[in-house]
Amino acid sequence: MEDNKTQAAASVEDTDGRSAPVSSKTDDTGQSGSEGTEQRREQPEDGGAQQADDGGSTDGATATNNNSGTEHGNQADRILVEGMQEIEISDGSSNGGLKPPPLKATGAPAEASYSAAGSAEQQEKPRSPGRRPLSPNAIGIVRTSSKSPATTHPLQGGTGAGAGDGRGSAVSSPKGRSFESADRTAAAAPMTSIAASSASAVGRAPASRVAGGEISESEEDDDDPVLAYEEEQRRRFRLAEQRRVQKEQLAQRCVSSEDIETMRSGLYNARESRNATELRILNGKYPDGLRGSLFMVGPGSLDISYNVQGELEQSTRAFTFGNLMDALPLVTKISFDPNAGSGSGAIVHRSRLVAGHMASRIQTEHGINARIPGSLYQSESNQTVLTRFMPRQTYPITAESDCCSQSVQLFVPLQGSSQNIVCTNHTGALQNIDPVDLRPRAIVETKQINGAFACSLSCPHMQHDANTREHFMVLQDVGFRSTTYSVVSVSEAHPDGYVVATFTAQPSVLHSFSLTRDYVVVPVYPYQAPVGGPGYRWSDSLLETLEFDRTRPVVFYVISREYRRVHCVYKAPAFFAMHQINAVQEPAADDSVAIDCIAYEDDAVLRRLRIDSLRRASAGFAIPSAQIRRYRLQRITMEAQHYVPGGLRMASVPAAHVLVLRNEPAELPSVSPAFVGKPYTYLYGVSHLDRLLRRGEGLAGTGPGSTMYNCLVKLNVADPAEPPRIWSRNHCLPSEPVFVPRSDAEDDGYVVSVFFDSMRIASCLLVLDAATFEEILIAQLPSPVPVSFGHAKFAI
Repeated sequence: MEDNKTQAAASVEDTDGRSAPVSSKTDDTGQSGSEGTEQRREQPEDGGAQQADDGGSTDGATATNNNSGTEHGNQADRILVEGMQEIEISDGSSNGGLKPPPLKATGAPAEASYSAAGSAEQQEKPRSPGRRPLSPNAIGIVRTSSKSPATTHPLQGGTGAGAGDGRGSAVSSPKGRSFESADRTAAAAPMTSIAASSASAVGRAPASRVAGGEISESEEDDDDPVLAYEEEQRRRFRLAEQRRVQKEQLAQRCVSSEDIETMRSGLYNARESRNATELRILNGKYPDGLRGSLFMVGPGSLDISYNVQGELEQSTRAFTFGNLMDALPLVTKISFDPNAGSGSGAIVHRSRLVAGHMASRIQTEHGINARIPGSLYQSESNQTVLTRFMPRQTYPITAESDCCSQSVQLFVPLQGSSQNIVCTNHTGALQNIDPVDLRPRAIVETKQINGAFACSLSCPHMQHDANTREHFMVLQDVGFRSTTYSVVSVSEAHPDGYVVATFTAQPSVLHSFSLTRDYVVVPVYPYQAPVGGPGYRWSDSLLETLEFDRTRPVVFYVISREYRRVHCVYKAPAFFAMHQINAVQEPAADDSVAIDCIAYEDDAVLRRLRIDSLRRASAGFAIPSAQIRRYRLQRITMEAQHYVPGGLRMASVPAAHVLVLRNEPAELPSVSPAFVGKPYTYLYGVSHLDRLLRRGEGLAGTGPGSTMYNCLVKLNVADPAEPPRIWSRNHCLPSEPVFVPRSDAEDDGYVVSVFFDSMRIASCLLVLDAATFEEILIAQLPSPVPVSFGHAKFAI
């Protein structure tokens, strides 16, 4: 190696065709020009440093050499950096500044470096203004290695290998946007890459320069195609993941008009509040003497999100239940304590989603893999036909592994204790829930209580006899040729239960039944089912399997509690009822039973509880209207003498007498608990305000109405001429009213309900005076409760 003062000249071609030697020498202090320059050079700014790192790995990049036309002592080279930023480098001054040295590649495996050589005379010669930069081929710049590790920048995504292999890397900006580094766009923008590479080379000159050396070329290593493909896939995956996260963040910040309409419908996922929260009273005062707890069950989760892994990115989709009756449950408890709150009374609220494990299973399977046929009312399972032939993944039965969202019953003796509340569904599952903190204890199937209680379908509503403290259920065991109905009883005296009676009939959608002092009355509605073929067993949705038949009658099976057998049967023209109001057994001299119910022409009310339709109030969708009817079954003892078990012929079956009590539509009926099974006068329920104002139209003229029930109503069933008492507020959708007695008088008490305010998107507790139907209290709940056909019970 020659002395540092040896000059190596290289002839380079300028843009106008002339040759100009470039020289390299040391200054008077004996320090090489490159080292001196590095000591005095300032670090580039943010953008320049970042782009310099990116540009350092670009193939074919060159350094520019412009003449400024000014004196050597004040001369500055400006290097254009990507992003239209400039870095000024001082290359000499009268107070000891150093000239920039020539560049020389060391040949070591460092990052891509660039060098050039020339004569000192041409380096010190004043440059003419306006000269264009030298072409890349003119100064002989080559890339020494493609495997060189690149310097990592704080804003540069990925590793050094991704930045130095010529394929680029993802860089995240402070605002969360992603873009590709400069080496990705080098071919499309050569001028930008050349300038960025020059800045990078100047910034890393001490690691790759040797004073007085010539430019040395080295062969570029060939990239491994397998590693290159894997790195490209990783880079694409990182970019796709960044785009997915950005979409999710944007979706959380933006609310579409469709989302607003869904929220205002009251049919969206609920938020649970497991901790006890004291409610703030918005209007009125605490009701005098009101003590106890209101337990409610209804839909809580209507949409279940799950992730789908694509080739490059994940996407989020949602499984939405089809029918409101299929949604995962939310259990709510509202406690009234008149002695709390310094003696002024306090109202405490808590709620809980009690089907968390089933929600996780839906996320895993991207839908519902029904464990038994007919377990859904009307929802697409989102499963392919092949899943029916594949072995199903087994899941342990836990306290939250089933959907019990259709009714709630208090103090049912289960698992050795009656201090519990029980939520039910239509497939024979009972969910035991702690009445204090609403913690699910267990899922109990009816066949676990008693082996004779095996069933495919069950009636969600149980009936309770307060005198004998028995709980009655109706079960359906759907067979290949016929369906066996079983009426069973469970009590503290008989915790294992017993079968009251059985009979054979066609399968039916049964939501409630009636109970009197001596009889259990089970209505079997006319449905056509593919019994004897594979159709029923292969369907997950009950309403898609069974079809209502208006040409066939409804059959009432009267079962004697004393003799434990079917006493007799009655028939009535086709109708459908979801809820029974009351059943009154007449004096022994008349020996008849009067059954009051909310009667529809068919089961359209159940089929129209479609979540997608209920969410669109602008679509003009409305729930069908109904009548309050009484079906009287007369001379039961005499008809029992003519009944022949097993040989039912409709021609010889006596008819039930039908009486329309009120034409005003109502649903979710409630009466005073002291008058259950006894003659009564007042009925409380939900209704449509506009239909009540057009009373007398009946089933023939339902008229336009709101999507869901928008008022509470009190009706006198004994006097049809008495006008109804109505509670309503604009944009408010109430749930089932519950009567809480204050004395032995039938309408002396409180009516408790929860309504959803669609304008404020909030739910409130409502307490009315049962006699006058005037507001006593309104208190806001901590989170909205979805609108539903759910049910409630009050425990004193």
